[in-house]
Amino acid sequence: MFLDAELEELAEAKARLAVQADLRRQVIHLELLTLCSRTRRSFTNLRFGFTVAGKVLDFLSARRKRREP
Repeated sequence: MFLDAELEELAEAKARLAVQADLRRQVIHLELLTLCSRTRRSFTNLRFGFTVAGKVLDFLSARRKRREP
């Protein structure tokens, strides 16, 4: 009887450990997805910023050419 109770406790502890490990794995997966999303968004914003800066430089260059005689 003592060994049966001990085995039952070990089985419950093993089940709890498996659930904890699965939850940790899922949390890590979600954190990686979030990191990838943030990185992708940062690069998109950076690309947009370069596009806007290029347009501004083109505008200023065209404006300077119009003012020169």
